[in-house]
Amino acid sequence: MGEFIENYKGLLLFMFLYWGICFAMLLADGSFLYVMLSWNVLLAVLPLLFIIKAEMSIKQRKLGVSVLWLLLWLLFFPNSVYVITDFIHISNDKFLWMLDVGRYSSESSVAYSNEIIVWAKLFVIGFGFFFAIVAGLESFYIFERNVRRKYSVASSFCALSVVAVLTGLGVYIGRFLRFNSWDLFFNPIALIKEINGVDIFALQFICVFTVFVAGSYLLYRTIRKQSGHREYA
Repeated sequence: MGEFIENYKGLLLFMFLYWGICFAMLLADGSFLYVMLSWNVLLAVLPLLFIIKAEMSIKQRKLGVSVLWLLLWLLFFPNSVYVITDFIHISNDKFLWMLDVGRYSSESSVAYSNEIIVWAKLFVIGFGFFFAIVAGLESFYIFERNVRRKYSVASSFCALSVVAVLTGLGVYIGRFLRFNSWDLFFNPIALIKEINGVDIFALQFICVFTVFVAGSYLLYRTIRKQSGHREYA
């Protein structure tokens, strides 16, 4: 835990800052959404902690312990990209509307909201999403690094593809079926029953989200490599 805090103290500092922002928004807006957002960014940090623990266990040749940490990482990783779905909470907010103007009028036909709380809500959700996905993709990077070192490039590609698909499934289960990561242990029967009833939309959503996760990770990996990290050189 000490190594994790030392290596990612900046990230943790931003998490506490985000909690402070959410608390201020809770007081200003009175919406429980900000409590939920704070909880979501905490869940987004856990995969990073778990994969660090897994990497340490692998180095110490503790196979059973490393497998346990990897399973926890896989179980909680979808939480780090799930936060993008929180943008649905602005669907009832009015950001702009069209005005009736003359055909050749020089006036703009678009009016934008001047309610600062509406814009602040959008920015807070965006900040939470950016924080969560950076933490999640960093954990994904560490996962791939270890697979690649221990096995091969092809193996790491297959592992990443499987994780991306499972993440799409996990986000669908969380957003639409309203289950949490720990329900796999505490409520597995109900979870399995709901999964058995998935429809064509579920498959479409999982496919689209798989592409989103894979694309996001490839972008993150490219930026990380170009910025001076040479594990893949």
